[in-house]
Amino acid sequence: MEFIEKINQLKERAVTLRDNLQTEEATKNALVMPFLNALGYDVFNPLEVVPEYIADSRLKKDEKVDYAIMKDGAPIILLECKKVDNDKLDVKKHAGQLFKYFTASKAKFIILTNGIVYKFFSDIEEQNILDKEPFFTFNLADYKESQIETLGEFCKDNFDLEKAYLNAGNLKYIKQFESVIESEYRNPSDDFVRYLLDKSGIYDGVKTAKVIEKHKKTTVEAFNLFMSKVMKTSLDFSLALKQEEKVNKNEIVTTSEELEGYAIVKSLLRGVTDITRVTYRDNSSYFNVILDDNIRKTICRLYFNRSQKYIAFLEENKENRVPINSVNDIFQFEDQIKNKVCDILNIKK
Repeated sequence: MEFIEKINQLKERAVTLRDNLQTEEATKNALVMPFLNALGYDVFNPLEVVPEYIADSRLKKDEKVDYAIMKDGAPIILLECKKVDNDKLDVKKHAGQLFKYFTASKAKFIILTNGIVYKFFSDIEEQNILDKEPFFTFNLADYKESQIETLGEFCKDNFDLEKAYLNAGNLKYIKQFESVIESEYRNPSDDFVRYLLDKSGIYDGVKTAKVIEKHKKTTVEAFNLFMSKVMKTSLDFSLALKQEEKVNKNEIVTTSEELEGYAIVKSLLRGVTDITRVTYRDNSSYFNVILDDNIRKTICRLYFNRSQKYIAFLEENKENRVPINSVNDIFQFEDQIKNKVCDILNIKK
């Protein structure tokens, strides 16, 4: 069975069982052990997985971590488990415990888990000192395919200690850079706007607070234009492949503009909901962007198959169409799109 299929099955198992797991031990038996098994480790072979692994520190003896994954007689990954209802998995609350276990062993990775969420730690910032934040988090109830690839690096057959440690460092910095980029995209800082003005060489005057404030809007529009170009290139390629596969001439053809609009809506909803829940259904009249593949959860409709383009929202079963000039105009409806999803999910705005 493919690794992704194992993880998908484990997700179904977790959703079914989580409400019936009242203790840490039940969580370990029902979820954590099957997780280790999915990674390819024999949980009943002490040469591969040792339960209640003794990780003595200088300050305290008989310290036991829930599991240690072994290789050549030495621990390579430690797992500390909490019961499944510990949804937040407060890192600060368990930091001291993780630090002791990590310091007392020769393992290079330690995972904090409640059977649903798995937080991976290492000593990337300072050697032999456990980082305060995980370099990778895998949520069994909500994950992306790219995260399954990262998780796959910790499978028994794939695991390479040096490569995994190097990738851990890359993941940590990528995550931090992504956070900075998203922050600058949503609310450009003075320093970032000043950097763009300096780098572009188009403004020679004094960069006063008024000038910086003026060009914050320019920066956001530039971000939107760049994102639109990137998405269009990717979507054009994807669309070309799909159209090659079409054999029925009467089949509805989804255009590159419609897919570009769909991608923009998804990008605007980052941080509001899991964007994998945002899907679409195309028909001859309009392109429907929906939530959970449910037409009763319509986010918006795109009318792009005519000379005048429209974006439409449903309010009490009545459609409100607004004319737009280009696909990029969808960015102007960010608040309305977010509010619509919040209404669907009953989230307070």
